Amino acid sequence: MIEVRGPHLYIGGMRAIDLAEKFGTPLYAYDKGVVIDNFNKIAKSFTYKNVEVLYSCKANNNPGILTTLRDLGAGLDSSSPWEVMLGLMLGFQKEKIMFTGSGVTDEEMKYVRGELGVLVNIDSISQLRKYGRLFPETEVSIRINPGFGCGYHEFTTTGGLTKFGINLDSLSKALEIAKEHRLRIVGLHTHIGSGVFAVEPYLKVIKLLLDIAVNLRDLEFIDVGGGMGVPYKLGETEFDYVAFGRMVSELVEGYSKRAGEVKLRVEPGRFIVGNAGILLTRVVEIKVVEFGGLRKAFAIVDTSINHLVRSVMMDTYYEVVAVSKASTQHKVEVDVVGNLCMAGDIIARARDLPPLEEGDVLAFLNAGAYTYSMSMNYNMRPRPAEVLVYDGVVRLTRRRESFADLISTFMM
Repeated sequence: MIEVRGPHLYIGGMRAIDLAEKFGTPLYAYDKGVVIDNFNKIAKSFTYKNVEVLYSCKANNNPGILTTLRDLGAGLDSSSPWEVMLGLMLGFQKEKIMFTGSGVTDEEMKYVRGELGVLVNIDSISQLRKYGRLFPETEVSIRINPGFGCGYHEFTTTGGLTKFGINLDSLSKALEIAKEHRLRIVGLHTHIGSGVFAVEPYLKVIKLLLDIAVNLRDLEFIDVGGGMGVPYKLGETEFDYVAFGRMVSELVEGYSKRAGEVKLRVEPGRFIVGNAGILLTRVVEIKVVEFGGLRKAFAIVDTSINHLVRSVMMDTYYEVVAVSKASTQHKVEVDVVGNLCMAGDIIARARDLPPLEEGDVLAFLNAGAYTYSMSMNYNMRPRPAEVLVYDGVVRLTRRRESFADLISTFMM
């Protein structure tokens, strides 16, 4: 649990300030207990029994988190051959891994399907033709673009007028290609976007998949994708996972009684890890700038948008807490800015925080999804270490990058 007790922020039973002192900053810290709770929430929300949860690896590929989810029985939704390789290396069964890529090359399909034996989820008519020539008479899944999408930002909306999936008006062509190459379509998949809080779009898309499913004699599963939203601001409404599980179950149960049992797959990522992580950073400098009667205070920290890319890419809001002054009532307005040589390195604008001093540690909350996995090395800044905390015990799961790591691919 991530909570405030007295003046301190705690994660997994440990004071955040103690983690910062032991492992340095910046530092990603994840609460294993929250990951477990979130997985169980979504997995147990279904009354339909034949359900498989594939964790969306792109949200956070930390090995400690992945092995935790593996032990809970999760499969893996992978977006690249390297995510597939990581899953296999960590002990995920290949039958519980699916590769869904965009712009997939022949070499990638040969490796994932031919060498690793993992199911490929086809994203386009072109890819289906290539796959059919490479692997005739094999199983395949196809990704459907239902003609609509949802998401908290245009960059996270993956249905409708986007590059993803096979459009409904191209479905008959896809079935022809599958027949030509004697492919067995064992899966129907869709993913409409990320940061979705309404249940209705999922019901709409699953009805669509079930309408297609009745004509596919080899079908083994339908996959409704992921994208269930996580609140980033205090007071935001949570995704109603209970209603989601119940209503989706009713639809699939009804289909199974009419047409035969089919497995239901779901691919949450952000929902499982989003609120399980924080990014700890230390205040390096307090700077007050005055020009032309205007005044602005900056807290310059030892992290940057390198480690919270979505703060600028998608204007994602992260709640900020002073980890040892969490209960302080007096607040002042400050911009929290990073250490990059870039004027746009603004992580949090106009936040009301306790009066800060150099050396104070701040935490960005809800930093468990799409943070380390999207981080970069601009200005040759190394990426942070990661720790996994559980019931007062902490484990380093990824070390901090070094200069040697940054130049490891150089040709000297």
